[in-house]
This record gives sequence, structure tokens and C-alpha cells, in this order.
Amino acid sequence: MYISKVSLINYKNFANAKFLFNKGINTIIGENGAGKTNVFQAIRLLLEDTSLHYSYKLTENDFNRVLEDDSWKGHWIIISLEFNELTNEEAIQSLFIHGAGIAEDDYVDKASYNLFFRPKADIRQRLSELVEGDTVGLNNILDEITINDNYETFFYRKKYCRF
Repeated sequence: MYISKVSLINYKNFANAKFLFNKGINTIIGENGAGKTNVFQAIRLLLEDTSLHYSYKLTENDFNRVLEDDSWKGHWIIISLEFNELTNEEAIQSLFIHGAGIAEDDYVDKASYNLFFRPKADIRQRLSELVEGDTVGLNNILDEITINDNYETFFYRKKYCRF
């Protein structure tokens, strides 16, 4: 198994970025401040047990740097890892099959693991009910949002089966 793609949306210095990897050794090259460390931090948020609790405590500083001051409010952070060539080993398969309703004989060879840091359901509902152009209503909702009270972290697994 190897990570074949990392996708980052609104995470630190990445508004929307995709990194493709091949099987074997890969290298990330860039100038200082380009975001190399941020790519690895994103991967760690999803994969490293000791970093998992940090996934639930993202802050305003984790949003894309273009979203200055309070403009992060209402936006999502999405971190997605895609895996290729998963083996048939029980431990790896259970990560992606557990509770998915896939028959035991089916074999997952490609999957993704995703983190969504998003406004909670009540905020998303209120935002979706706004009439287009209602900037006063939008600003009223955004003014109420705080990172600790109105944001949640959601993890999602997606698998691709070979029958």
C-alpha cells in the first residue's frame, strides 16, 4: 500500500492543491515557506495516532492564509489521502471495509481517507437557506460563528472494490 494522492483544500498555505505520488520513494521540493512541512502535517493528522486528537482541534490558523481575519468563517478544510495497491491483509482491509457492507470475498485495492473540518449542521442549514444576495443575513450568521462552538471534524472513508 502507498499514498498515491494528497488533496488539500483551504489548509494552511494551500487553497486547492493535489500532490501525486508514485509507488516507491517520492520527493517534495520547494522553497522555504512553500508548504512542504504543511503537506506532511496534513498526512500526520490522518495517519498518526498521536496526532489524531489535533485533528479535532484545528484553529483559525489552519485555514488557508488567503482567508484573513474572520473570512475563514463558513469555509471548510478538506484533507484527503488516496491509497493504491492495498494488500489483502486483514488489518489493512478492515480499515476500509469495516461497516461498509462489502462481502468478505471482495477485495479493496484502492481507497481514500478524508478529514472534513466544517461548520456544524445548524450553521450549514442556515447558510443554505439564505436568499442569493442576502449579504446582511450572511454577515449576521458569520458574525455568530466561533471555531470552538460552531465547527466539527468529520472523517470519511471511501473504497473501490475489485470483484
